[in-house]
Amino acid sequence: MSSRDFYSILGVSRSASADEIKKAYRKLAMQYHPDRNPGDKAAEAQFKSINEAYEVLGDPKKRQVYDTVGAQGFSEGVEGGFSSGFPGGFGRGGGNFGDAFSEVMNEFFGMGSGASSSGRAQGEHILRQVDLSFEDAALGKEISIKLARWESCSPCSGNGSKNGKSVTVCSNCKGTGLIRVQQGFFVIQKTCGACGGEGRIISEICPACSGKGRISVDRTITRSIPAGVTTGMRVRIPGEGHAGLQGGPSGDLYLDVSVKPHPVFIRDGDDLVVERNLTLMQAIFGTTLEIPTLGAGYPLKVDPGTQPGTVRRVRGKGIANPATKGMGDLVIRLNVEIPTRLTREQKEALERYGELAGEAPHSGSAPDGGLFSKVKSIFD
Repeated sequence: MSSRDFYSILGVSRSASADEIKKAYRKLAMQYHPDRNPGDKAAEAQFKSINEAYEVLGDPKKRQVYDTVGAQGFSEGVEGGFSSGFPGGFGRGGGNFGDAFSEVMNEFFGMGSGASSSGRAQGEHILRQVDLSFEDAALGKEISIKLARWESCSPCSGNGSKNGKSVTVCSNCKGTGLIRVQQGFFVIQKTCGACGGEGRIISEICPACSGKGRISVDRTITRSIPAGVTTGMRVRIPGEGHAGLQGGPSGDLYLDVSVKPHPVFIRDGDDLVVERNLTLMQAIFGTTLEIPTLGAGYPLKVDPGTQPGTVRRVRGKGIANPATKGMGDLVIRLNVEIPTRLTREQKEALERYGELAGEAPHSGSAPDGGLFSKVKSIFD
């Protein structure tokens, strides 16, 4: 065992917490890993040193011994110590060391955590696209989705063996689904070839599912889509995906929402936008309009002299927010239709109005934005 200062090797203080020591180790292990420094003997030696240091400091009991008597407390024959020599140190050091080393290896090589000792695994998720009308998306709708999915095999209760009984623990991996292979000075976990990573051996395969533990079944899933969804949203239906392996939990069903446009309504966030045109007389004298909504129509009183582009807002008459459950507003944009064809009598009447309003039609002195000017400009 090295007599160097393990704290200095990891670059931490003697009062460092367990999390700080682990973080420092992972950073240095990634930095000096031999596969990142091929042929660099100095990096290889440093990698060995930081593993040696963490094997001690990462274990509370060994750290206590080290803080008391130093590295010599870990020579052969010392109570609470361990034999020197890096190869084989993995797994013999404390559990903290093994966990941290596995994390580094997983991060470096992109390895998964491997099969669990029981072989149980969550089922795969299912993704489907759902096309909704504008009204169904805004108000919510119960829909039915047809799909084929893996479900647990009833005759074998999902374990893949005949009558659910012909299963033994894999002797090669002791039921873990993984084996450890030592290569040089570090250990790599691999999937057990004897059992395929399942941790068990089936002597008599279930004829119903051919040992898979799952069978394909056509299902129709009926669920309610919440009010207020919009294009791009994803609705999760828990537990309606594929069944898990060996009794593991089922995956989820995800629905990607696509909403069709509407010929009248426009959605702006949670607001429902409607555009309505007023005739010239309605804009001048006022009126009451029946405004379409997603429910009963809304009677809107239009004041005399309403200008083009006027926006009216009705609180709480818009679209529900699926997250907050709050309601948006009904937004009404009012436009004024200017007639494009007038009879001689209508023209004369407008010219008379212009004279009374001080907007002579041919003087060119009419104020900007006057109603008569707007009408007259159509014919100039």
